[in-house]
Amino acid sequence: MAITIKNDQQKIGRNDPCPCGSGLKYKICHGDMLKREVCNRVANEHMVELIKQEQIRRGLRCEHGVLKTEHCPNCKIGD
Repeated sequence: MAITIKNDQQKIGRNDPCPCGSGLKYKICHGDMLKREVCNRVANEHMVELIKQEQIRRGLRCEHGVLKTEHCPNCKIGD
């Protein structure tokens, strides 16, 4: 989640809650560049997993996460 600051009145303080919704202080979450990169990576990985779960639910992937158009050795899909 990108954090935008519109003006100085809405500037996030180091001890304010992080606007990403993590429940952590801004200085611990997105206030630290390294932690910001890690948080974004984890968020992206989580989003990819949610997309895969939705595709499984809709029948676009097998229960093992393999697309129905690809070969799944466990399901024998694509043989």
